[in-house]
Amino acid sequence: MSLPPATRCATHTTDLSRRQLGLLLAALPLAALAPPAVHARATPSQYAVELGEKVIRLARSRASDEQLKKQFLTLLTHNANIQAVARFALGKYRRRMPKDMMPEYYRLVLDYIAGLFVWYRKDLAAQSIRALKSSKRGKWTTVDTELVFPGGKTSRARWRIYTGGGPYRVGDLNIKGIWLSLRMRDKFVSILNQSKGDFNALMQYLRENAA
Repeated sequence: MSLPPATRCATHTTDLSRRQLGLLLAALPLAALAPPAVHARATPSQYAVELGEKVIRLARSRASDEQLKKQFLTLLTHNANIQAVARFALGKYRRRMPKDMMPEYYRLVLDYIAGLFVWYRKDLAAQSIRALKSSKRGKWTTVDTELVFPGGKTSRARWRIYTGGGPYRVGDLNIKGIWLSLRMRDKFVSILNQSKGDFNALMQYLRENAA
């Protein structure tokens, strides 16, 4: 027996709604993976302050050194140009490292830098951060910021940010007047000089100090 016209219409409408709901539910995972809506691009100073606030939160956390290092590893992976820093740290030996060593070297340098952030955690555990000035040179912008600590004490932090196109990436950080990349270069080149250019000596040092 055929359904009355009104009933057929109601059933047809219900079926369409179910299909639409099914399509909507199927699309949800894809929506979650889709890029977020495009907002106005942050200035280098805004980026430095935002990143500095993340560093401060980590430094002020009660996480153990091991936990903190893992958190800094994640932050660095998303915001730092580790390969560029790692190559710079080789100094005059930059073009001499065997290519098959490079992947492990990059990974160890990332661990090493995360360890430096843990080492400097007290110097980074400020209450707030504010931008002072910025200067652009070529594809890089240096942003001077001021860390404000309890009691009003302040300390400078300088961020060297790649702004030549694409996502911003930190290429270096100056804490207490010391550029981290220069500190690494002095140490790495010293090891290579003492070992007469033996990269195995540098890799062993990193394995022991980046664990």
